[in-house]
Amino acid sequence: MYLFVIFIILSISIRFSDEVRAGLRFKAKLNLGFRDGDHNSEEEDDDSQERFDENDEETQIYQQGETRDFLQFLRTIQYDHRQLPEQEGGVLVEVSVVMSNIRDISEVTMDYCVEMFYRESWRDERLQYGDNLFRNKSEIALHESYVNYLWQPDTFIPNAVGSKNPRAQSIAHRDLLRLRNNGSILHSRRVSLVLTCAINLMLFPFDSSLCKIGFESYGYVSDQVRYAWANSIDPIQLFPIALPDFVIKEAYVTSRLESYSTGTYSRLYICFLFSRTPAFCFLQIIVPTSAVVVAAWTALWNDQETEFQDMISIILAIILLLFSYNEMMARVSYIKSMDIYLGKDINILGISIAITTVSIFQLQKACHYLTTSRTVYG
Repeated sequence: MYLFVIFIILSISIRFSDEVRAGLRFKAKLNLGFRDGDHNSEEEDDDSQERFDENDEETQIYQQGETRDFLQFLRTIQYDHRQLPEQEGGVLVEVSVVMSNIRDISEVTMDYCVEMFYRESWRDERLQYGDNLFRNKSEIALHESYVNYLWQPDTFIPNAVGSKNPRAQSIAHRDLLRLRNNGSILHSRRVSLVLTCAINLMLFPFDSSLCKIGFESYGYVSDQVRYAWANSIDPIQLFPIALPDFVIKEAYVTSRLESYSTGTYSRLYICFLFSRTPAFCFLQIIVPTSAVVVAAWTALWNDQETEFQDMISIILAIILLLFSYNEMMARVSYIKSMDIYLGKDINILGISIAITTVSIFQLQKACHYLTTSRTVYG
């Protein structure tokens, strides 16, 4: 009897343990299935997101009808945008500039800001196409994003110290890209730059400064890429520009070859000749200091007695003008014309103080002599 009860208990425990193991295996399999399902759903979401991004990019790129087949055209000719176009004598890059604004010419930091439309054109024979492509058009307007699929000159500006361009594809700064059937490419873009300019202040406030903007290839020597100013149009055009302290007397273009340890490079220059208008300095510095000097000399001819403290106040006033003048000037090691003028005024005031001191001393001596004479001769 006892053996039968023990046998039944062992049978029940073995069956229970088998059911527990089966339940655990089913649960593990179920969890694995859930994980696989989540993974597959994530992959499907990623694929759908990628397809959405691709569709969005295609919608953005193909917003103009004549460019629908351009990427297919690049695949057909096996175009490599990293390869330099093969041309005899190197690739000729023609440049033209429209200057929209010049501002913030600073004597302290020796720089200025420009806003311009920079246009460069070159020819890539690999991009020649027949009349049967792109709706039989001899010129097509491409979306600005296509510039990443084409070879383009690695133009940089040597004397640029900063750029004020906003984020990509902003409404203020856009690109223009056009392609002709002979392989000629026109790329135009708006740029905002901060450029250095060595302003010579020796003749301040009657000085003139020559400021340049240079354009050069960073990696291609002159045998590979040559820069030249456009001949078909005016290479530089200026919008009406009004500057507070300067006038643009002359604007012209030039070119030269620059030699470095890595080779000889082709460089273009835009040159601006700025002439200062001295009206501000006349009103803020020259007129007040002249008035102070005249007041000092007028006091010497006054019948009333001139106090020594009055002359000290006058020289402190001109020193205050000198400090305000130096705050808006750069720290240079040479003497400026304005320094000579202000130094002359300070010397005149020093002479005035010396004359006033001698006059006061003589007057006191005369008064003392009269007082002594009256005392002696009663």
